[in-house]
Formats: sequence, C-alpha cells, structure tokens
Amino acid sequence: MKSKIGHYSLLTAVCGFFLLEVSLFQGWLQGDFWRILLTGFEAATIGALADWFAVSALFYEIPIPIIRRHTNIIVKNREKLTEGIVDMVTTKWLSPEIIQEKLADVNLADNMIRLMEEPANLNRTLDILRLVAGRFADNLDHPKLAIWMQKLLKDQMNDVELGKPLGNWLVEAVTAGKHQPVVDIMIHEISKTIQQPTTRSVVFDKLKATLEAYEKQDWIKKSTIWIGKRTGGIDLELLTDRILDIVQLLGEEIEGDRQHPIRLKLDGYFMEFAESLASGEDDSTNYIEDLKTNLLLNAGTRRIIQQVLKSLKVSVHESLENNETVFMRLVKGNVIDLITYLKNDKETQESIDSWIKNTLTQLVDKYHPEIGNMVRTSLGKLDDKGMMEQIKDKVGDDLQYIRLNGAVVGGLVGLVIALIRWMWLE
Repeated sequence: MKSKIGHYSLLTAVCGFFLLEVSLFQGWLQGDFWRILLTGFEAATIGALADWFAVSALFYEIPIPIIRRHTNIIVKNREKLTEGIVDMVTTKWLSPEIIQEKLADVNLADNMIRLMEEPANLNRTLDILRLVAGRFADNLDHPKLAIWMQKLLKDQMNDVELGKPLGNWLVEAVTAGKHQPVVDIMIHEISKTIQQPTTRSVVFDKLKATLEAYEKQDWIKKSTIWIGKRTGGIDLELLTDRILDIVQLLGEEIEGDRQHPIRLKLDGYFMEFAESLASGEDDSTNYIEDLKTNLLLNAGTRRIIQQVLKSLKVSVHESLENNETVFMRLVKGNVIDLITYLKNDKETQESIDSWIKNTLTQLVDKYHPEIGNMVRTSLGKLDDKGMMEQIKDKVGDDLQYIRLNGAVVGGLVGLVIALIRWMWLE
C-alpha cells in the first residue's frame, strides 16, 4: 500500500498555520510562544509546498508560466534517463569485468554436479535427453538419410577387399561341408520352381521350338516329325510332363544324397570358385566387386535401408517413451556413474569449470551489448504513464518522506528564525 505521509505532513502544516493565524488574529491566543509556533508552521507549510511542487514536477507538467518548461522532468528526459540506466547497468552493475570477477568466485562445475545429484534435477536432465533424442529420431526415416547412408556404405566398402577373405572363407566352408545347407536350399527351390505352371509352359515352348527347328533341316526329318505327330508317337504335352517328372525325380535324388555325382560336381564348382577368389584371380575378383557395387547402388538396397531406418525410428521412440524403459534406465545409470566420477575427480572438475568460465567469458564479451539492448527495449515498451507508475512503485514511499522532511525541516528552520528574532528583539 502506498504511503500518504507526504499528504498528511502538508495537511498538518497548512492546518496548523491556518488555525494559529486565525486564533492570533482573533485574539483567542496571545503571547510570544504562539507567535514563534505560528512562524514554525508557516515555514513548515512553505517547505511542504515547495517539496510537493518539486516531487510533482518530476512526474507531471505544472501549468505555471515560465516554470512549466522545467516540470514533467521524467517524461521530457526519458531518453536521457533510459541511456543513463543502460550505461549504469552495462558499465557498473553488469560490466564484463564485474561478471568475470563474480564467475571467478564460483565453482560452477561443483555446483552443477551437486544440482545434478538431486533426483528432480536428474529426471529433468533425462527428460531433456529424451527430448533431444526424440527430435533426432523423428528424422531417421528421412529419404535423404537413406541416400546418405547408402553413399557412405559405398564409399566405405570401396576400400574393402572382399575377394580373398571371401574366397578363404568359402574354401573352409566347402572343405568342412558347411555349404551343404545352401546347396539343399538351391535344389529345393529348383524343385519348387519345376512344379510351377510357368515352368511347364517354358519347357513346352522350348520343345516345340526345337521340333520346329529340327523339321527345317531336311525333308526326311520333317516327314519323321509329321508321322510321329500323326501317329501319336510325338506328344509334346506328354514329353513336357515326362521331362519335368525326370527333373523332379533327379532333384529329389540329389537333395537326399550328398554323394550324388551331380552334387559332387556342384561341390567341385563351389571349391573352384572359392579357390579362384582366394588366389585373387581377376575374373572371380571382378565378379565379386561388380556384385558388391551393384548391391550397394541398387534401389532395392536403398529401400532396405529405408525400412531399417523406419523400424529403428519406432524402436527409438518406444525406448524414449518415459524414464522407466530399459534404455532410459541404462542411460540413467550411466548418468549417475558419470556424476559420481566427476564428483570424485577434482582435476576433471577444474577442467570443466575452466571450460565453462572461458565459454561464458567469450559469450559475455561477444554479446555484452545485448544486455543494454534488453534494458533499452524493456524500457521502450513502457508508455510514459507506465514508466512513471513503475518509478512511483519503487521509490514512491521515499518521495513521500522527502515531502515530510520538507515540512519538518522547514518548520524547524522557521522556529529557529523566530527564536533568534525574539531573542534579538528582547
């Protein structure tokens, strides 16, 4: 609540002066004491009015000729006051030297570690880490990231020699029979392919084309084929089914017998290819390099990378759902271990403290003018009335006591003058 002691002091001085003046004039009061007291109240009234005028002139325009130009001082000198406040803040209160001096007296690293030890602050830190990681995860499935990873993989794999290591591994695998499951899969897939209608259509077309080419060789072969078709000796449908049955049966034999001659032949091809890779033969090495390049640059590879990134994005967000997930508990444990380590390692604390202070010093030197700009901007947002209200709110009581002091000092001076005059005249 704002003090009104200035108003009361002025009212007291005026009332006292008026009552004593009337009382002495009417003869209700007589004697030197009352005349001396009247002089005191008269001087108090003058002092209180003078200080009331002085204080009011700071905030308002007083409509008195000539004098009015020196009233409403705060509004008229607003720009000077603003720059004065800015200068005081930036060169006295928050100068770079003062800030650096205060920073030197504070152990920032130790205080930071102590704050981090508090459970509430630790959870806030984890929340920040989750937020940052979540923002990063939001862009994991960006198409450009898949392209970049594909290019990065290609650049890294260009300098990697696959031929010889792959060849040595294949030699060991074939020698130990570890390639047999791959052969089983190949044979099984071939057997499944044979059973497909499209395979039968292809075989049928090939047989038909072969017979047509055979017929065109001479008239004897043409006649033989014609007779065979007429008599039913050559039935393409039946031949196609028979061939497929034979191949199917052969596949089953090869799949069930690892000592089958054809299977052994396949083993030989595997070993031959592996040895050529291991020895660095150009044909095999170039084949692997071309295969590697085509695989890395293939659009399908990019789609695979994209799908992996999408799955990774979902997994990351699930891991960051709250501070109680397995991943976040692991992060929390590591953060606690780091805090414990820093707390016991004074040398590292000093390094961190020095780095923080040097960084803050550089920031202060670079952005110190912004402090003044912030003060200037904040004051600029206030209109004249708002600025005066803020000043009154902060120093209003002191201004009221100035008015009180004017009345009291004026009254005391008046009493002294009246006493001196009385003693002199006596």
